[in-house]
Amino acid sequence: MTTIISLDGGLGRIITAIPALLKYHKNHSDEEWYIMIPGWDFVTWGFPELQERTFNPDARGSFDLFWKADKVINPEPYRLPAYYRNEISLREAFDVCINNSTDHSDLPPMQLKLSIPEKRVASEIIEQAKSQHKKSKTIVLQPYGSTATPHPSGIFDDSLRSIQKPMLDYFINELSKDYNLIFMGAKEFHNIKTYKPDPDPNLREWSAIIGAADYFIGCDSCGQHICKALNKRASVVIAGTHRVNVTYDGFHIIERDVPFYPDAMRISGFQSHMSSRLNEPRIEFTQEEIETAYSEIIRNIEGNKKIEISKPEPKEIKGVFYQ
Repeated sequence: MTTIISLDGGLGRIITAIPALLKYHKNHSDEEWYIMIPGWDFVTWGFPELQERTFNPDARGSFDLFWKADKVINPEPYRLPAYYRNEISLREAFDVCINNSTDHSDLPPMQLKLSIPEKRVASEIIEQAKSQHKKSKTIVLQPYGSTATPHPSGIFDDSLRSIQKPMLDYFINELSKDYNLIFMGAKEFHNIKTYKPDPDPNLREWSAIIGAADYFIGCDSCGQHICKALNKRASVVIAGTHRVNVTYDGFHIIERDVPFYPDAMRISGFQSHMSSRLNEPRIEFTQEEIETAYSEIIRNIEGNKKIEISKPEPKEIKGVFYQ
């Protein structure tokens, strides 16, 4: 019997599916099966169990596999009630969908396989950042999720998955004094106090950059999943999504101590919109909360190093715009 596992969604989702795919291989190694991934088929490169089974549906001849297939598995974590009840992570949800398993004790860890050329590109980019900013340690900063968009008043993210402007400005102003900051995101969004590689690395090279850096600061986007797959330390800001679902134990999670309202992604657009309205207070960090988060970031990087906090000039903050 020939089986096709068809994955869709963003890069982070595909990375979190790798453990479930490796588990599927272990249980079906003698069967004919394939993985279809639109756009992100490179995620499985380097895995002998997965690389040769993966194809992009836009590749010539890919439809022939569907023509001959006996079964197609379409994993969708966002259709699982346990996911919306904040009981399981994306990694575990893919195990349920792909392996029909609620016992996750045998689920492999998050992981990526980087090549020597990718690591070499990363080393070159980090050296370029060091030569420009003259600091010894390097942080990769990914402040915006995939739904962040330009607006006349700045950069806005309806999903509340990006770092808000007051926090981002404070982090960049303070961190740039002591660290090289490499900006991971669109060139037009980047702050001049950060280093933006040009040309923009591909996402496998970005993974290698994160792997070679000293620390990562981000939001609920692909960078934090890359960090977990490469066993890197990270601080992650979350608001519009839940920590159990989308991020990881061992990370420094930055979130406000206010209620969370589950987002009905891929089920109800209206309910998703209404949840975002209720979750807006989760992104409205106070200056005290921002400074506390910054202090914890420094402790994660430097240990118990003395922390000096800069006090910004008071100003009015309107809405939840980001830049």
